[in-house]
Amino acid sequence: MNNDEQSRKESAGPGAPVSRRSFMGMALSAVGSTLLAACGVNSGVPTEPPPTTNSAAASPTDTVAPTQTSAPPAPTSTPLPATYTAVPATPASPPPPTATLDPSVPPDSSRAALMAHWPATETSRVVKVRHSGAWAGTDTAQETVLQMLDDGLSTLTGVADKLSVWRALFNAGDRVLLKVNCIDSSLPTPPVVTYAVAQRLLDAGLSPENILIFDRTDRELEASGYKLNESGPGIRCHGARGEGTEAALSQATVRFYKEFDECDAVINLPLPRSHPFAGITVALKNHYGSVNQPMRLHGNSCEAAADLNAQPNIRDKTRLIVGSALLVASGNWRNPETEDSLLLSFDPVALDTVARDILVRYREAQGQPAGSLIDVSRYLQTAQSLNLGATDVKLIELLEVNQG
Repeated sequence: MNNDEQSRKESAGPGAPVSRRSFMGMALSAVGSTLLAACGVNSGVPTEPPPTTNSAAASPTDTVAPTQTSAPPAPTSTPLPATYTAVPATPASPPPPTATLDPSVPPDSSRAALMAHWPATETSRVVKVRHSGAWAGTDTAQETVLQMLDDGLSTLTGVADKLSVWRALFNAGDRVLLKVNCIDSSLPTPPVVTYAVAQRLLDAGLSPENILIFDRTDRELEASGYKLNESGPGIRCHGARGEGTEAALSQATVRFYKEFDECDAVINLPLPRSHPFAGITVALKNHYGSVNQPMRLHGNSCEAAADLNAQPNIRDKTRLIVGSALLVASGNWRNPETEDSLLLSFDPVALDTVARDILVRYREAQGQPAGSLIDVSRYLQTAQSLNLGATDVKLIELLEVNQG
């Protein structure tokens, strides 16, 4: 794949902040709660032919399990770059959920409370759920990932009942787009994670025909283990079918694929990887696969990633970010590390910051320099300046759940 093709795959307003606990208490009480030929410098990222659209559909029934990979190398001790300030790890057993949602309150009110993050609150919450059994066979992995998703969302929102949370975040008639990343079929957003999210949407009462698993091409989706379905019964899954709203960004003018115009809500499903121009590619840069000319947005260390995520099609429609850190790639995408985790947040900037910490940890363990991961990903600071979320460590609350 050439440089352009490799590139293609890839809000609250300011105000007087209150603590997240206070905000959740008040709100939930009221409601009841050119460029290079690869995507890595010496990373060994494979090239592939230009994408073609394949409209052949298959029945979207069973989940395809990810392939087992070897464990990461044993850690070695090396100092972190002087510029690096890690998001502090919090106890692995966060407080049990206590909030409840009042079903008599309009869903939009509950949603605003659940999704609140910096700068509307004092801090943004990110949840990291780890379970070593995520790779223990197809059936077991599916149930394990569902449990990880449930526990992660419960910890993120403070609400114990999983379906009441999904029903608050999504209306029954919503058309929901699940934005996955399949630019490299050897390390895509794992179908097991995506279909777990889709399952909970179904459990919450959404129509399967209103759920779309999306990335730029049919070919990349199918090669990554997704089951194409453009018009048949069941969960929809297909690539772009045309261009929609124009986005005039600082670096270039691009167009969203029309699927973003046609949906009511977006769930961002990225995975953490290093990137030569952006430093990292996680939630913010995942939306380079949501527009038609991402190759024009790679200047100045992908600074346009912040500008792109400030567009209404992303900022106003994103309801949840579920980052798959089952596997991560701190260097060579064909040699990922096994992290066995999911990352959940309503703040894409904070989630990207936590994901960057994971990648830095693996770089350090391998005796490799990690400074570029921090120094190059300057668009995180730009995103914070646009009030899209928080990257400063003092503004991020990281909760870790270890399921075994």
